Amino acid sequence: MTTADEGAGLRERKKRMTRQALRTAAVRLFTERGPTSVTVEEICTEAGVSPRTFFNYFDSKEETLLPFTRDTYEEVAGRVRARPPQEEPLEAVRAVVEQSIARAVAGDTWHQEAELLRAHPQLLQRGMVAARTLNLALRDGLGERTGRGADDPYVRLVAAVAVTAVHVAVNVWQGAVEERDISLVLSEAFDGVERGLTPPPE
Repeated sequence: MTTADEGAGLRERKKRMTRQALRTAAVRLFTERGPTSVTVEEICTEAGVSPRTFFNYFDSKEETLLPFTRDTYEEVAGRVRARPPQEEPLEAVRAVVEQSIARAVAGDTWHQEAELLRAHPQLLQRGMVAARTLNLALRDGLGERTGRGADDPYVRLVAAVAVTAVHVAVNVWQGAVEERDISLVLSEAFDGVERGLTPPPE
């Protein structure tokens, strides 16, 4: 007989496997035929799931290439709440965001995803609805962590600044002439915020 924790762990593993199967299918089809020629139904057929299951994880086919989705909302919020209590709010948020990006980069399909995002900028633009999900997750996590609530102006500001750092980092990374590590670009963006936006040393 499995315990409640074991059952929850099994469900989470199955969710991760399904999410990855959908990502892998989308990457393969996008690479073969171009994103505009691929439908959600075709991604589902490739991954062996129903469209209803697809929309439990993603709001659009473009989101399959992005690390923050509606499905990861509670995970991100929970990780913010669980950061060490001595960390300042921005420090806690930065750690969670950087960990999420690092996990995405370590994934089996990251290099193909990166090539697709560079080759088809519209994927990133249409998928930026994920930024709203990230913003809400950070707000909820910080609101509970600080006791201020998600609608507190300070909480909203910290979450918005973090999302802006991600947005800037992704655009800098995408437009770089030479290959750059997106994790390092993101770290530079957060460093700039933590310096109070003073110019970096030459």
